[in-house]
This record gives sequence, C-alpha cells and structure tokens, in this order.
Amino acid sequence: MKASPARALLFVIGIMLIGWGLAPRLSVPAAAAPLLLVTETSTAEPPTLTPSPTRTENPQPPITVTPSSTATATPIPSAPPDEEDDDPDPTATPTASATPVPTPQGIGPDPAISKSVSPGSAVVGDTVTYTIIAANIGDAPAAGVVVEDTLPAFLAVGEVQTTRGQVSVNGQTVRVEIGDLGPGETVEIRVTARVTAPASAPNNTNLAAISSSSPDANPDNNRASAPLDALAPAVLPVTAVDEGSLAPLLATALGLALVAGSLLVRRKAARRRP
Repeated sequence: MKASPARALLFVIGIMLIGWGLAPRLSVPAAAAPLLLVTETSTAEPPTLTPSPTRTENPQPPITVTPSSTATATPIPSAPPDEEDDDPDPTATPTASATPVPTPQGIGPDPAISKSVSPGSAVVGDTVTYTIIAANIGDAPAAGVVVEDTLPAFLAVGEVQTTRGQVSVNGQTVRVEIGDLGPGETVEIRVTARVTAPASAPNNTNLAAISSSSPDANPDNNRASAPLDALAPAVLPVTAVDEGSLAPLLATALGLALVAGSLLVRRKAARRRP
C-alpha cells in the first residue's frame, strides 16, 4: 500500500513547520569558557629578624636624707598696745547721682505675613491647602489691614476660610479685609485649591502680601510665598505585541494540524480498503 503524494507532502510540510517553530526555543547558547585566574606566588624567603641586644641600665644608689639639727624658736616680745585714737572718723564724700536715660520711643505698627502649603507636592487633580498668618508684631495698632493672595494659573481657587475679616474672590485673587490689628494679634487664613496643570520652579510659587493704611515699621516682611511641585499624572505604558514572537507559535500549530490531518486521511483510506 503506497501513500498518496499529497498526504505525504502535507506530513512533510507539517514536520518542517513544527521544527521551524520549536527551533528558536530549543536553541541554547554555548556556555562561555571559564576564566583562569593566574596568581603570581613569590618564592623569596621572608627576612629573618635578629633580636637587638637588651640595654641594661645601672641602678642608682638610694638617696639618704639626713635630718638637720632642730632649731629653737625664740619668742618675740609683743608690742605695747597703742593708745586709743581720739580722732573722729573722716567724713565720706557724697557721690554724684546717675543721669537718667530717656526711654526709647515705640517702633509703631508692623504688619507681617507668613505662608505655607500642604502637601508640598501634588499631582494634577489633587487638592492643596495654603495657610496664611497675618500678624502685627509692632507695639501700636495697625489700621486697615488687608491680605491679598493671587494664585498661579495652574491652580483653581476652592474654599477660603479666615478667623477674622471679610473674604472676596476675583478670578485667581483672594482678598481678605481684616481691618484694625492690635499689637500681637494674628489672623489665620486658609485657601484650598485644586491642581489643574503640572508646574515646576520658578513658575510654581504662590505669593501673598499684607498692607495697612498705617505707617509700616518694616515693609520687608509684608510678602510671603510658598512653592508647590505640581506633577503630571502617571501614565501606564502601552505594551505592544511582538509579532516576531507569535510567528513560531503559529507555525508550530499549523504544522501539528497538517500532520494530524495527514494521519487522519491515511487512517480513513486504510479503513475503506478491503
């Protein structure tokens, strides 16, 4: 019984496809030859140490101290008592009184401001809170105190809270009118904002300022800023399918199908023959 040429061709093609598909997976890279480490060993003998002679010190004879003769103390006659001094005590000279130092004048009103942000870094979509402290560190009341905070473009203004004063929001600017602020008084302002875009230095700073209608003793402390690191949201990388890795699998599957088909056809042909 001879095999059909078509059935034999299918069988051979299937075997070839199976072999081509499994060849990349069965190949094993040749192991690299081990490296030989050559160590140079010195054959020279170590030098012999000769002990040096020990130095002997001559002992010194002990020193003997001979006691001297005992001296006899001769009593000294006491001087006769002085006669009573009838002179009166000297008169004390009066000291000059100290010149009074004039009391320094007060420094006057001194409104100051400080600012912080929590958290210090955020991702687009997160909410952050700015805390502003307005205080009068002078020794006189400050009148007409106003705090203004202009948020940068990468932030959207949310809620504003204050312990005292009237709040108004105009676009990106938050304004708090506190009014009179006595010496040592403080006002706390909290501004919440949502991060809408990434930002980095130097474009990530939020500046706030305080002003007063009274003369300011120190204008250098009227501004405060807080930087915020605004990061872009994390994007997961898209994993591409390597078509080269699928080709051997498809070839192996096709080869198995051809071999199975050829064997099935041969089996059915054998059953039909008497």
